[in-house]
Amino acid sequence: MSPRRKRLSILLAAGGLCLLAAAALFARPRLLEAYTYSTAVYDRQGRLMNIGLSMDEKYRLRTSFAQIPEAAVKALLLYEDRYFYYHPGVNPLRMAKAALLTAAGGRRQGASTITMQLARMVYHIDSSTVSGKIKQILRALQIELFYSKEEILEAYFNLAPYGRNIEGIGAASRIWFGVPPEKLTLRQILTLTVIPQNPSVRSLHRMRGQKEAERAFLRLADVWEETYGGGKKAAELPLQAADNRPLAAPHLVRQLQEKYHGDIFSSIDADFQKMLEDVVSNYLREKENIGIDNAAALIVDRRDMTVLAKVGSAGFFNIGIEGQVDGTRAYRSPGSVMKPFIYALALEEGLIHPLSRLKDVPRNFANYTPENFDRQFYGLIDATAALIKSRNVPAVDLLLAVGEKKYHAFLQKGGVEKLKNAEYYGLALALGGYELTMENVAEMYAALANGGRLRPLRFALQEPETEGRRLLTPEAAFLTMDMLAQNPPPDRKYFPFAKSGDKYRVHWKTGTSFGYRDAWTAGVAGNYVIVVWLGNFDGRGNPSLVGQTAAAPLFFRIVRALAGSTDLGEDVSPTGLNLARVDICRPTGDLADAACADIVEGWFIPGVSKIRLSGISRRVPIDVKTGLRACRHRPPQTVMKSFEFWPSDVLDAYRAAGVAVRRPPAFGEDCDLATTAHLGRAPEIVLPATESVILTGAKDEKLLLRATSDADVSRIFWFYNGRLAASSEPGKTVAVKPEAGAGQIMAVDDKGRFSGKKITVKPALSN
Repeated sequence: MSPRRKRLSILLAAGGLCLLAAAALFARPRLLEAYTYSTAVYDRQGRLMNIGLSMDEKYRLRTSFAQIPEAAVKALLLYEDRYFYYHPGVNPLRMAKAALLTAAGGRRQGASTITMQLARMVYHIDSSTVSGKIKQILRALQIELFYSKEEILEAYFNLAPYGRNIEGIGAASRIWFGVPPEKLTLRQILTLTVIPQNPSVRSLHRMRGQKEAERAFLRLADVWEETYGGGKKAAELPLQAADNRPLAAPHLVRQLQEKYHGDIFSSIDADFQKMLEDVVSNYLREKENIGIDNAAALIVDRRDMTVLAKVGSAGFFNIGIEGQVDGTRAYRSPGSVMKPFIYALALEEGLIHPLSRLKDVPRNFANYTPENFDRQFYGLIDATAALIKSRNVPAVDLLLAVGEKKYHAFLQKGGVEKLKNAEYYGLALALGGYELTMENVAEMYAALANGGRLRPLRFALQEPETEGRRLLTPEAAFLTMDMLAQNPPPDRKYFPFAKSGDKYRVHWKTGTSFGYRDAWTAGVAGNYVIVVWLGNFDGRGNPSLVGQTAAAPLFFRIVRALAGSTDLGEDVSPTGLNLARVDICRPTGDLADAACADIVEGWFIPGVSKIRLSGISRRVPIDVKTGLRACRHRPPQTVMKSFEFWPSDVLDAYRAAGVAVRRPPAFGEDCDLATTAHLGRAPEIVLPATESVILTGAKDEKLLLRATSDADVSRIFWFYNGRLAASSEPGKTVAVKPEAGAGQIMAVDDKGRFSGKKITVKPALSN
């Protein structure tokens, strides 16, 4: 370069520096606000669960000066800048000393102050050149003009490099030592202090870097010992550094990061989360041989609706099970896990009480014929047993009584979204023929435990608690919970490690979707709502995916693990509710009368529950000599005895189930039809339905007739438009030829009792 061009370059550089110096006098530099920070998710105790990258791909957590340990400030000043509080950003004496030593051929020494180092980081200055060093000095002076010493230290501790792409003491303390800055030990503080001087060489992610950091640490520990004491003791402790970047509850972390930024304090309890993950993982390992390899689970504190633990899948990074799908937010068919809410509505409307007897017999609802999971029928069964045994026919009957549209509206009010209209589902609503999420299930079970009040789940502590809205009356909610508590745990063989005789009640229900695609169990234990699901995200069925045998054992493992680590809290209580207990005739579910031989105490809602005197158990006169039923009571020739007068369809179901029933004997020969016609129930015509319109097409098409009768009937005679058309046993179906136009069907039993229905027969329209 020619002398002239060299002088020109110097002048231009000097001019630029002058402009920079002038700018330094007027412009406030941007320090921490110029940077983006990592989104960090913590558990409810402030333990780091996940840390993401900033926009410039750094692990950098915003840390206030109050969070920086005093020892860290002392160590930094001792190691880098002892006169920090006395110079204006530049230490001329130190710079002069360093220049003299370098000129004399000695070891090169750094003269940068903390402010100069901050200037280099903020403005990305190459300080190895003369011009770069001048820029660094001017920028340091500029920073000192506009910021206090405390603000400068805060900025340094947030931007200092600690190896790899980790910047700032907030990220470094959590990643390298797994603790927040305020919980760092002196050993850890002194180690972190020496890293920024040479972060690429002293990075703790590899053994060589740890050794280099150790050498520098020992030198600083000696100085600390001379100045403050305790350095030797710190030097005796092992380093124990590791990459502690956690990835706990990844599905929840992703869910929160979709909504929040910066520091997120989740509702998760890290201990509960670890417990839940371990229980699910261990359980699935045992079920691999039957093809069950995926599950989702939630634990919710019903008191404040915080989610304490969440497992969205068996493995977030497991491609084979589509592990990144969040099973707690996926729409799945619930099977019978939502049946309790049909019963709750029926209780609320007074249609049943917990011991009401419901029919569990073969039924045909137009073109819909529900069957039970075991393909058997119990005859009459009380409402509590029907619910916990998940009988389908009683559930469909109750849905009809409540109304499909009303139950559909109830589900919508409960937060179930993406429902089609009620007509689309029809009676399949009773058996879970729709889709909802695990979050919906958890919220609605929590509503049962919270007196019928529905509140949303809370996944972050910054989410406010809400009062929610009334979903059910407190009385209906309590009775439903009490019914669910009668459900005994599955066989103990599923829990070889569990203690017998649990000291808490569990209110729970299972569900299995059509085609064995989903196995559910949901319930409440004390203050906690637990929901589990097993299945495949691609919708594949598996005969092993049954709620009772696949999901319930996992559910109870979680309950027992939870009970082993915390106090479950108080169970639901009827205190202050409009509830009473009365004597119920167990066989009928009605109020006990003098004829009932089996009485039990049960709940009902005064002024709501429609409860009546029993009519199944009847006292009838019996001839002492023949043992036959007498037409009237004529003591001492007759005595009064109690018998059960069940309808014929219930008797058939009892007979099939092997249940012995005390049926009344036949009437004596001296009883005529005029007398017996008034001593019992008339037949109930099941087919055809009332006001039916029968469409006929084929010449040989038949009209089907079926009726149930009182327990003392052996034969039913069918009259069609006044003419005897057929006869049958009670509950059996017969076929007759239909006649066009309006008609009258009459069923007359062999005791002279009768009932009728009107029908209309029309020809079917041809194509």
